[in-house]
Amino acid sequence: MSNSSARTLFGSAAGFNVLAGLPFLVALQPVAALMGLQVTPTSALFIQITMALVVMFGWAYWMISRDPVRYRPYIVLGILLKILVVAVIYGHWLAGNIPWPLPVLASGDIIFALLFWRYLSSTR
Repeated sequence: MSNSSARTLFGSAAGFNVLAGLPFLVALQPVAALMGLQVTPTSALFIQITMALVVMFGWAYWMISRDPVRYRPYIVLGILLKILVVAVIYGHWLAGNIPWPLPVLASGDIIFALLFWRYLSSTR
């Protein structure tokens, strides 16, 4: 995979994470309502902490897009995190705890996890 392909892949992953996390940080109540999530003061705290991490991982993906060799270990971390996010969200959806919009958004994570894995496999 070429450097421009890596730049595109990880740059788009960075954008995805920022677009997924930032709305929850700046407009939690309206975004949660759109996603069909109930927000309590305690859940608001954990949602915003989680979304801050999502945005920070966006920054890590941007760093990978700039220098995939130097930041290669972050790719493995990104794959694991994306798989865990999907597993947790889909588990809650299958249990009937949350409606469908959040799992649809999380589907992007599994696609990126697969693409990250493909990148790692092709650039040993």
